[in-house]
Amino acid sequence: MKALYLTGVSLLAITVCTVQAPSSIAQAPPPTPATVAGSAANTTTSFDGTYRGLSIRGDSGAGPGLQAVDPSGGCQPFTVPPTMTIVNGLAQFQAVGSTFAGYVTPQGSLTLDSGKGARAVVTFDPQNRTFKGQANSINCRYDVVWQKE
Repeated sequence: MKALYLTGVSLLAITVCTVQAPSSIAQAPPPTPATVAGSAANTTTSFDGTYRGLSIRGDSGAGPGLQAVDPSGGCQPFTVPPTMTIVNGLAQFQAVGSTFAGYVTPQGSLTLDSGKGARAVVTFDPQNRTFKGQANSINCRYDVVWQKE
């Protein structure tokens, strides 16, 4: 009986003294872009917001021009471009395992760099209120369109 009591007290002491992990799981912050295109000195906040992808078409160079994105052609399949956010003039979106980032100019021109060779070059179209342009990776070219939510 005495041995059982000592075992119980020992287990209780171990349990109380063990550092417990927090019960809530903290979300990891978004990845910091490896490379940021453009200049923080030449930007504006007038385009700040969240932009949803409207359309995307890809070309791996294997077919006749742009086609719906086809994974067999070497392009990453997207139904729409990933959401792009612009905060304090810094635009970012995540695709193909990279964070693309760049500063939008006061004229609405924007180059986003992945830091891994892939880039996106888009321009604001004031008539349609969209960003349009191309994203290029090693194997693919995508025509993309984003519109502010």
